Amino acid sequence: MDFGNVSSADAPIRVLLVDDERAFAATTAEGLRTHGEMDVVSVCSPSAALDRLSTSSVDCVVSEYAFDETTGIDFLRTVRESHPALPFILFTRHGSETVASDAISAGVTDYVKNGQNESNESVAALVDRIEAAVAASPLPADGTGLRQWYEAIVEQSPVGLYLVHDGFLVYANDYFLTLLGCGASDAIGQPLADLVAESDRQLVEDRLGPGTYDSLDSVTYTIDAETKDGRPISMETTGRHVSLGGDDIVVGAATDITARLASEREIRRSEPITRQIISSLPDMVFLSEPDAFDIVYINDTFEQVWGRSQKTLYEDPMSFLDLVHVDDRDRLERGIRALFADIEAGTADDRYEFEFRFVPEASETVRWAAARAVPLFDEDGSITNVLGVMTDLTERIRREQELAKQNDRLEAFARVLSHDIRGPLAVAQGRLDLARETGDQSHLDHVERAHSRITEVVEDVLSMACDERAAMDLSEVALADSAAAAWEMCVSDTDTVRLELDELPVVEADKSRMKRFFENLFRNAIQHATTDDDAELVIRVGTLPSRRGFFVEDDGRGIPRSMRDTIFETGVSTKEDGAHGFGLGIVRQIVHTHGWLVRIGESDAGGARFEVLFDTVGDANTTS
Repeated sequence: MDFGNVSSADAPIRVLLVDDERAFAATTAEGLRTHGEMDVVSVCSPSAALDRLSTSSVDCVVSEYAFDETTGIDFLRTVRESHPALPFILFTRHGSETVASDAISAGVTDYVKNGQNESNESVAALVDRIEAAVAASPLPADGTGLRQWYEAIVEQSPVGLYLVHDGFLVYANDYFLTLLGCGASDAIGQPLADLVAESDRQLVEDRLGPGTYDSLDSVTYTIDAETKDGRPISMETTGRHVSLGGDDIVVGAATDITARLASEREIRRSEPITRQIISSLPDMVFLSEPDAFDIVYINDTFEQVWGRSQKTLYEDPMSFLDLVHVDDRDRLERGIRALFADIEAGTADDRYEFEFRFVPEASETVRWAAARAVPLFDEDGSITNVLGVMTDLTERIRREQELAKQNDRLEAFARVLSHDIRGPLAVAQGRLDLARETGDQSHLDHVERAHSRITEVVEDVLSMACDERAAMDLSEVALADSAAAAWEMCVSDTDTVRLELDELPVVEADKSRMKRFFENLFRNAIQHATTDDDAELVIRVGTLPSRRGFFVEDDGRGIPRSMRDTIFETGVSTKEDGAHGFGLGIVRQIVHTHGWLVRIGESDAGGARFEVLFDTVGDANTTS
C-alpha cells in the first residue's frame, strides 16, 4: 500500500513534470513555480520519469498524453503498479473525450486540457488541481499520521505479529495474544517458550536460540497453544532476524492452522475409503502426469478393460497416449495440449471431454471411450496431475451403428417399395384398361407378369425383414443339397443356363436361409450375367482351398470394379431395367447372420465370383 510521500510541513509541493516538448515543459514548469510556488522537476519521457520515481519522492506527477514511445495512459498504468495512491494528473495538448474516458478508467487523479493559446489560464487551473489532489491524498505531504497508519495495520492484522528479544516477548498484537490465550500484561516480558504448549517449549527455545537465524532469512515451524476458553489450537509461525538500534530482534508472524491440520487429518483418514470407492466405480479412472501423460494410477475397472495391472504399470510406465488408437492419437494429444494451454492462460473450462478409440493390452479389438479430464492443482496453483474418467462407449456406439444400418434398410425398403411396386401396378392397371377397351386378351399376359414382379419384390422384402429378426435354426446342412434345391426354384425349361456343383462341405447352418442364399445368387446371375440370349450361362459352386469356405461364380459379364464396394447395399443393381436390388443385400445379411464373411471378385471367365469364408483367421469348423 502507498502511504503517500513524507516531506516537511513547510516544504513546497514536489511535482514531476513529464513532457517531450521542451518549450511547453519550460512554460508549464515556470507557471507552477510562479503561481503555485511548487518544486518542479522536468523530464522528457516516461522512462526517465520512472527512473526518477525509483530514486526520489514526489507529491504529484503531471504528464502529457502523447509520446513517441508510449502514451500517458500506459505511463499512468505503470506508475500505478508501484505507486497506487500517488496523485497523477494528465495535462495534455492532445486531449479528447476518448482520452479523458480512458484516463479515468486507468485511475487518473485528474484531467486538465492544456490550451496552447491560453497557457496562463491552463497553468492556473493545473495549480488548483495539483493542490487539491495532494490535499486529498491518503496522508498529508508532511507525513503526519504515518505511525498511526502503521499501528492500525499491525493491530488489526488477521495475522499474529510479534517481536522477540533474547527469547522474551517484547511486543504482540491482539491477534497473536488471542492465539496464545492470554492478555498483554501476562505475555509481554515473558519467555515466548513459556506461553506455548509444554510439548513445544523446547522447539521454541531451539528456534529462538543463538545462531538459528545467522544463515537463514526466515524459519517456519508449527507449535500448539491453548486459547482463553481452553480450546487447543495449532499455529504456524515464521520468524525473521532483524537488527533494531543495535539489538537483535526476531520479527514473527503466526497464523491459526488448526482447521487446516484437521482437514489434512480427515483427508488422510478418508483417503483409503476414497480409493476403495474409486476402485469400485464402473468407469475407468486414471491419474496421469501433466507433461508426458504417464499414468500413475488406475482403478480396478481400468485394469480389467485395459488388461494391465497397476503393479506392472509401475514397473513399466506407459504413456496414456500409447493406449489410444494410432489414428486418434495426434488429435487427442492436440486436445490435451490445448487444455494445458488454456489452464496456463487462465481461460480453461471446468473440464474437458474427448472421444477416441483405444486398443486394450494384448488385444486386437478396437473399443470406443469418452474421457473427461480435470486438472489438479497444488497450493501454488501449479498443475500436479490430471484426473481422468473414461467411459467405455463401445456397446453404445455399436448399437447406434446398428440402428443407423436399420434406418438405412428401412429407407431402402420404402424407396424400393414405392418405386418397384408402383411401377408394376401402373403397368398392370394400364394393360387391364386396354384389355377391357379392346378385348385383346394378350394384355392380360402383361398384367400377369406385373403381378409376378410385385410378388417377387414383396417376398424379397419380407425375406430380408424376417431374416433380420428371426432366430436361426442351426443344423448340419449339406451345401450341395441346398444349392440343388435352390436351382430347381430358379430355372425353367427355356432357360439357357447350366449349374456345375463341385464337392461341397457339410456345415452348421440354417437350412432355409442357405436355400434362400443360393436362390438369390442364382437369380442374380441369371438376371444380370446373360448378355446374349443364345449363349449358355454356366454357374459353378465349389469349395475354397483348405475348406475355409465356398464360392459361387459364373461366366457372364461380371460386376464392374466401380460397383463392388456398394453392390451388397440394399437397392443397388447393375441393371437399369427396374431391378429392385434386394437380392445381394439378402445374400450379405444371411452370410453375416451366420458369422461368416462374403467378398466379391472375378471368375477366370471374367464373370462374377462370390466367396464365402467360414473363418477369416483359421480353418473352418466344417464337416465333410
